[in-house]
Amino acid sequence: MTIEEKIRGIMLSEKLSGTEKLDFLHGLIPADVCKIDNLSQATPAQLRQLKDGIMVTDAMQQIRRRRVAGAW
Repeated sequence: MTIEEKIRGIMLSEKLSGTEKLDFLHGLIPADVCKIDNLSQATPAQLRQLKDGIMVTDAMQQIRRRRVAGAW
């Protein structure tokens, strides 16, 4: 299962609360994604991890925006 499919599954789940979705999404971010010292020297695998981490954080922002919009 690709990271996109995992994100989509979490985002579309009606059984999970917003907080649970955030927790599951947070678990998808690779632990060593922030250990890239220099992007020009990053390996293809590190760049993929960074891309995956960015996709996950974008999904997390969507959830947070929905919470704010729903609270108003």
